[in-house]
Amino acid sequence: MSKLSVLTWAAAISLPVAGLWLLLSHPKLDAHYEHHPQHFWLVLAAATLAMMLGVVLFRAARSRHDVRLILVSLMFQFAAGFLGLHAIATPGVIIKMPNAGFVYAVPIGLTLGGFAALASAIEYGPVATARLNRRMWLLSALPALALVVWGLFSLTGLPPFDGMPSATETSRPLVILAYVGSLSYLGAAVVYARQFYRRRGLLLLSVLTAFVLLIEALLAVGYGRSWQASWWEWHVLMVAAFLLIAMSAHAQFRREGSALGLFDSVTLNQTMEALERDYTRALTEMVAVLGQRAAAGVPVDQPLGSVGVELSKRFSLTERQFAVLEQNARLYRQLDQLFRSYMSPQVATALLANPAEADLGGRIAEVSVLMADLAGFTPFSERTDPALVVQMLNTYYGAIVPVILGEGGVVVQFVGDAVMAVFNAPAPQPDHALRAARAGLMLQQSVARIAAGRPDWPRFRVGVNTGPALVGNIGAAQMRNYTAIGDTTNTAARLQGVAQPGDVVIGPLTQAQLGSRALVEPLHAITVKGRREPVTCFVLRGVR
Repeated sequence: MSKLSVLTWAAAISLPVAGLWLLLSHPKLDAHYEHHPQHFWLVLAAATLAMMLGVVLFRAARSRHDVRLILVSLMFQFAAGFLGLHAIATPGVIIKMPNAGFVYAVPIGLTLGGFAALASAIEYGPVATARLNRRMWLLSALPALALVVWGLFSLTGLPPFDGMPSATETSRPLVILAYVGSLSYLGAAVVYARQFYRRRGLLLLSVLTAFVLLIEALLAVGYGRSWQASWWEWHVLMVAAFLLIAMSAHAQFRREGSALGLFDSVTLNQTMEALERDYTRALTEMVAVLGQRAAAGVPVDQPLGSVGVELSKRFSLTERQFAVLEQNARLYRQLDQLFRSYMSPQVATALLANPAEADLGGRIAEVSVLMADLAGFTPFSERTDPALVVQMLNTYYGAIVPVILGEGGVVVQFVGDAVMAVFNAPAPQPDHALRAARAGLMLQQSVARIAAGRPDWPRFRVGVNTGPALVGNIGAAQMRNYTAIGDTTNTAARLQGVAQPGDVVIGPLTQAQLGSRALVEPLHAITVKGRREPVTCFVLRGVR
């Protein structure tokens, strides 16, 4: 919420308090209005609204197994039952003479509801939640039990039910009760306000606002004068509190198309986490289903049919939730395909599994680096139409990239006519030297088949080197690249530079790890910048 929205909300809920203060400080303004039928129907409407909300919340609590929803439901049920007693106490409608217990029923019911609201503000752990869920039947019986006990004692006429509260004087017991109940609602409101800051649910805000209105209603109960404007105010505040929640629930019901999940924003954190896990699982399964359907040639826009019905039932999705989920799944799949087309699948998978992998930085790991570039590319590009140059590069890359990926390599970059791939990062590959060597040989075989009918096209030179390198994300916050840097990479580039077109040259550690599996021919030692000793290298002819 913006600052303006917060100020508007605070001003709106402060108006009743200001009105009560004005009426009490200026008794002449506190006009007398005594109309028993209107009082009866007003209180009965508040009781009916509260009971309806209590029932809907209790059903949601049973569906979600959420203790907080149970306790909020009890708040409404306490209010509904005792408001019903107060409506019955209206003189001349159902009974001729008012009953003291029935008159006191409102502050009692609202205070008991305040205790339930305060209890609902506690963030229960899994153990406490399980215990309270096992006692749901007992909790659900509390409002009815309290109502029956209060009603029976009220009918006995025994003290303190043998006298009526003064119509003009403030009752100290009522004031004390009003403050106890108000503090309970205040404690709950503070917790719910913090929760609203995190979740921003419409119904959560409505419940929070209702708590504040019930605080003001209790204050009006304690200080208002019977049949005066200050006394009528708490009746209106209660109706407003319950009506606000009912209207919010109805608005969300129209959006969702189902009563399921109306009060999810009010639930415990662990319930919300479980719902988010279910949604993630449903999204993952739907993405997988869309992938399977696409592979089978099913049009993208075709409805999911029975598969969608089964997913909705299993994850308790409303029609609206399913529609949003399906839209997100299709968008996720499109983005996933686009995402993977701009980086190696292994890196993409690692990032999706753990987004922290995208952080800048790296680690030292033994890797095998494959470097390949086209010999004679510059003169070829100078004498050839640019469109044909691009066609040649895409044709070659379209053949060699699947070869590298097929061996588990990570293509970390394309630089014009050059390509670099890393093996053994980010996923471990104990046989990374063998994988890189096979990839280099198969790369040359694929290129040879393509270039057989195009003698003017240049051929690749390939260098493969094994050793320690810094692997990770290099760059800036705005743009980064997964790569390997260090002496091992530099040497791989140098090996590629001494290779003949169509050949694969490997370094000493690569040859050592391949052992007897490698068919090699020794090549003259090469000098690498930064190294004192020359590097022994070999032309790889094959692997067994």
